[in-house]
Amino acid sequence: MNTFIKKSLLFIIPFLAWGIIVFVIDPFNYFNKSSLITNKAKINAENLNTLLFRTIDFVNYPSRNILIGDSRTDALPIDLIEKYTKQNFQKLNTNATKLNEIFDLFYFTNKIKKIETVVIGINFSMFNKFSYENRVNNVIKIIENPFLYVFNKDIFEACFYVLRSFLFNINIDSKPPISKEDFWQWTINVKSNHWYGRYKFPEELLQELIEFDEFTKKNNINVILINIPHHVDFHEKLISNNLKMEENKFKNILSSLNAKVYDFDYLNEITSDKINFKDPIHYNDSIGRLMVREIWGNNLKFGKKL
Repeated sequence: MNTFIKKSLLFIIPFLAWGIIVFVIDPFNYFNKSSLITNKAKINAENLNTLLFRTIDFVNYPSRNILIGDSRTDALPIDLIEKYTKQNFQKLNTNATKLNEIFDLFYFTNKIKKIETVVIGINFSMFNKFSYENRVNNVIKIIENPFLYVFNKDIFEACFYVLRSFLFNINIDSKPPISKEDFWQWTINVKSNHWYGRYKFPEELLQELIEFDEFTKKNNINVILINIPHHVDFHEKLISNNLKMEENKFKNILSSLNAKVYDFDYLNEITSDKINFKDPIHYNDSIGRLMVREIWGNNLKFGKKL
């Protein structure tokens, strides 16, 4: 019997030790109890898995006003939105967010706290049957089960990078290891093919969009959709893939919704000037501020209300 207990302890102790390590480092603030590791170091965890980090942050500090989208939406200055609205907002952005994931995030957050306003960054590039991921459900499973959080390879990796940053002030470098011009051309030649090289009208996604629009109207939720601008160089790839009519159909669908829809992705002074972009699909900080001023300042110049 003693031998069995000893063997059981030898088996259990490593798992307990790892659980304590995760609890103390807590890279995504899941337990939100330990203050040993600074939030500055935990930025590395946010960079590794933005979706998990920001969803957990919402669970810890729920808000009635949210902003959802991908990295293109993340560039919107939330502090300026809060200045105009006099309301607190939380971002639930992650890289390459798909439209179905945006709906999943909305419904999840609305169960935790009744949402009053949701701002969504959207673009035709998301409106494609082949643009689909199911990461939100995996995040929800982790949130609902602490064992999935503790014994997860992503958490192990995050613990390493967070601890390294805390001890040695070494952070993850997310910048591409090439020049801006080379990255510009790579985005146009490679990413455009990923987005526009294969397309099929997304019937199921359209139904999800309609159901979302009806749900938010029924529940008096203010919805703002922002059609994020791309540089004309990238938009030309949409045209060369014979998708202009599909894009027009997409905008007509948006215009039929109950939501407020603002379109910045058309030929204008913003989209025709490279100085306004970090790369062909990511506008710079000044354009982010411009869009916020136009929408929440009720002073449209470049944005068109659909």
